[in-house]
Amino acid sequence: MGIRQVNEGCNSTSRVEIPTALLAQLITSGALAGNDCRCLDNNARKTLWQSLLNVSTNLPFEE
Repeated sequence: MGIRQVNEGCNSTSRVEIPTALLAQLITSGALAGNDCRCLDNNARKTLWQSLLNVSTNLPFEE
């Protein structure tokens, strides 16, 4: 299988399956932005939402 075969029809996107704990860790660490995530299943959607809530509650308060 060559590179051409792998990349045909991908439209510059990749789909992977990772554990929800790793998804949460990537989001909370800032390594993965929520707006970079597309085509989420229900479990990933819940994890993304909860991770973003956790991050937003840990932000320092600015006056």
